[in-house]
Amino acid sequence: MTLQLSSQNGICPVPQQAYYHRQHRHHGQESKPKLRQDQSQVLQGHSMPLLPVMLLLLMATLLTRPLCVISNRLSDTKLHEIYLDDKEIKLSWMVDWYKQEVLFHLQNAFNEQHRWFYLGFSKRGGLADADICFFENQNGFFNAVTDTYTSPDGGWVRRDYQQDCEVFKMDEFTLAFKRKFDTCDPLDLRLHEGTMYVVWARGESELALEDHQFALPNVTAPHEAGVKMLQLLRADKILIPENDLDQFEITLKEAPIPAEETTYWCHVQRLDSVVQRRHHIVQFEPLIKTPGIVHHMEVFHCEAGEHEEIPLYNGDCKELPARAKVCSKVMVLWAMGASTFTYPPEAGLPIGGPGFNPYVRLEVHFNNPDKQAGLVDNSGFRIKMSKRLRQYDAAVMELGLEYTDKMAIPPGQTAFPLSGYCVADCTRAALPSTGIIIFGSQLHTHLRGVRVLTRHFRGEQELREVNRDDYYSNHFQEMRTLHYKPRVLPGDALVTTCYYNSLQDKSTALGGFSISDEMCVNYIHYYPATKLEVCKSSVSEETLENYFIYMKRKEHQHGIHLNGARSANYRSIEWSQPRVDQLYTMYIQEPLSMQCNRSDGARFEGRNWEGVAPTPVQIRIPIHRKLCPNYNPLWLKPLEKGDCDLLGECIY
Repeated sequence: MTLQLSSQNGICPVPQQAYYHRQHRHHGQESKPKLRQDQSQVLQGHSMPLLPVMLLLLMATLLTRPLCVISNRLSDTKLHEIYLDDKEIKLSWMVDWYKQEVLFHLQNAFNEQHRWFYLGFSKRGGLADADICFFENQNGFFNAVTDTYTSPDGGWVRRDYQQDCEVFKMDEFTLAFKRKFDTCDPLDLRLHEGTMYVVWARGESELALEDHQFALPNVTAPHEAGVKMLQLLRADKILIPENDLDQFEITLKEAPIPAEETTYWCHVQRLDSVVQRRHHIVQFEPLIKTPGIVHHMEVFHCEAGEHEEIPLYNGDCKELPARAKVCSKVMVLWAMGASTFTYPPEAGLPIGGPGFNPYVRLEVHFNNPDKQAGLVDNSGFRIKMSKRLRQYDAAVMELGLEYTDKMAIPPGQTAFPLSGYCVADCTRAALPSTGIIIFGSQLHTHLRGVRVLTRHFRGEQELREVNRDDYYSNHFQEMRTLHYKPRVLPGDALVTTCYYNSLQDKSTALGGFSISDEMCVNYIHYYPATKLEVCKSSVSEETLENYFIYMKRKEHQHGIHLNGARSANYRSIEWSQPRVDQLYTMYIQEPLSMQCNRSDGARFEGRNWEGVAPTPVQIRIPIHRKLCPNYNPLWLKPLEKGDCDLLGECIY
C-alpha cells in the first residue's frame, strides 16, 4: 500500500512505513525539553506502537510544507533498526534529510532496576572524547535528559554548555529523542554518512547529573554496555516495487577451509533454469556460514559464448582451470560487516536470456590467522531477481589500486595515503556521452585502513566527493547506497585514496592479496552498464626502478638490489621522515601504469596505458561543518580534533 501526493512535479509513491591522498598536508541547568502541543498529543499513552508514533511525528512536520517539497522527499525516508545487545534493546532511527536531523527510538532501554541509560557517539568506539546523552529515572519519573561529553582520557563526564538531546518521550518502556546532523556545538560529534560508532550503557547507580563533572559510571556486566558500528545516515530504499520475484543461491559446497592464513577459494557453478530468460537482479543477501573466517566474497560471470562449457570447479583459486579464467565479470560482492544490498528501483543487474553464458564463479577469501584445521564452509549469496526489466542495466566497476607489491606503506605512520587513479583518458575511452550514475559504493582495505574516499574531477574543477568514510573500519565494509548520486562524464577522473595506520608495523607493508598485505578499492555500482570493469592504477615499473636506483645511490640504502624483488627492496629501506616524504611524493607525481580494462582483462584500445600522468589533485583542507553563526572552537578542543602525524595527516 502506498501514499500518493500530487504536486506540480507529478505523483510520488511513498511506502506506508515511510522514513581526504594527503590533500591537506600541514595542516548549566538541567535541560528538560518541552513537547510542542501537537507532539504531546501524538505521544499520549505508553501503549502507542512505534511506527505510528514516529510516522505521525514525521508527517506532522512534513505536511506543513508545500506539497512539491513533500513529493520530492518522502520516498527518501526509512525506518532503520538494530539490536544494541543482540536480544532486547532495540535502536530504531529515522533520517530526515530535509530538516537535517535524526529521530531515535529505543525499546527496552530501562527495566525495573535501572536508574539511567546513555546513548552516544564515539570516534572509533572508545569512551574518550565521546558525545553522550544521559537519560535518567528519578524515583520513578523518567524526566531527566542531559547532553554530555567525556574527557580525553574517558574517565570523566562533563555537562555540555549546549543541550542538544531533544526528548519526545521517555518512560519505563520507550525512549524517543532527536539530534541534528550538525548542532554547531564543538563538543558534539557531527552525524555523517560514514561509519559511526554508537556507545551505550545502563546502570543502577545514582548519577550526579546536576554537577558540571562526574566520573563516568563503571559498568561491569558485559550485557549492560556495548558499542555498535553502523551507518547512521542511510539512503537505501525501503521496498522492492516488484512482487513476483524469483530467487536462487550461489554457495560453496562443503568447501574445506585450509589451515593457512590466507586462501582464495573458487567454486564454478552452472545456473540452469533461472537464466533461461532475461531478468534484473534487484537484491542480494550474504549467507555467511563461517563468521570470522569468511573475509569477503565475489560472484563473477563467465564471459563466454552462450553454449560454451566452463569446467565445474571447487578448490583453491590458484588451481583454477585456465578455461574458467574468463569468469571475471563482477556481479555481486560482500565484505565483513555488510548486509543485504537492494538496487534502486530504476536499475537492476542484468542476468540471463539469449546469449548469456550460464556459468558463474564464486570466490571466497578465507582469513584463518589461527590456522584452524577441519573447518568446512558453505557461504555464498541468495539473489533475488525480477522478470520485469527496469529502466537501466546496472554494473559494477573497481576503482583504486592494483593488487600489487609495487605500492608500499612505511612502518610507524599515523595516516599514510595511497591513491589509485581512474584517469580522464580512461573514462573518455569507455563511458557513453551521457555518462554514468553511481548509486552504490563499497570501500575496501585490509587491516591498516583508517579512512577511504573517492574524489571526482572534471578538468581542473573538483566536484563533490563520490564517497568518504573518515572513520573506516575493515570490520564494517558495507555496500552503501549513496544519498548523492554523482554523474560521471567521459573525461572525468576519479581518485580513490586510502589512509593507513602502520604504527604497530615493524616492517614495510605491501599491496597484495593476503590479509597481512593491503588493498585500496572502491567497488562502485552504477548505470547504465558499460564495458569498463576495472579503472585502477599503480606506479609504473620505470618509475619504481628509478626510485630504487635513487634510494641505493643517493640515500645509500645498500640492501637494495636493482635486479631484486620489489618486496625485498622496499623492506630493506631504513625509513626516516624525509624518506617517507620522498616515497609519498613519488606516488603522487610520477607516471602510472593504468588498468583501463574490460571484464575479460583486456585494456581499452587507443593509447598506451603505461607511463600515464596521474590526475593533478590540489591540496585542500576539507571543511565538514556547516556555517554556524556562534561556532568558535578557539577556546576549547573540539571532540572531532584528531591525532596527526608529522606530515599533517590526521585520523579521527
